[in-house]
Amino acid sequence: CSHNFIIFLSTKVTQPYRVVSTNGVAQIQCVIHPQSLKYPYPEEARVSVLKGLHGHQELCFSILNFTDQRETRMEQKDQVIVFFVLFLPVKVTLSGLNVTDTDMYRCEIWIFYPPPYLELIGNGTLIHVLEEEDDDNTAPVSVPVVVLVIAIICVLIIIIYFQVRTLLLYFVFIMNLISIYF
Repeated sequence: CSHNFIIFLSTKVTQPYRVVSTNGVAQIQCVIHPQSLKYPYPEEARVSVLKGLHGHQELCFSILNFTDQRETRMEQKDQVIVFFVLFLPVKVTLSGLNVTDTDMYRCEIWIFYPPPYLELIGNGTLIHVLEEEDDDNTAPVSVPVVVLVIAIICVLIIIIYFQVRTLLLYFVFIMNLISIYF
């Protein structure tokens, strides 16, 4: 008779310390260290993303088969979470993030097969979500500003007209003086 036991190991999954989210998307790599395993490589596991300083809130999870190279998509509320398995590490992509989602995120990996069952928890990644910048860098212009600019341009045109007219009168006067004396 064989018994399967759950073995708890902590911080045998490493993650990057900090990831900056751009355009509401962040990716975490969850690397399982082989020395924490009792056998060569896991084949089937449950991968969860835990949110919060101590990882009490489970954001999402997926059952992954490490013998396949595939992508698993999950959609929750305004977020899309993608688990991508290219053997190890597991890459988790979170999208639909906003500034209020800046927090600590941990990978929790339960290895189901082969036994014994293992629970591995990552050291955590601080995901810093930046405010999205507007693609349009131009500020809206108010109507009074536009009217003021047009008025200034009209005044400048009038000043230039009178300056040119005055110069033409001086030029004609000088030409008449020259014609009288020569």
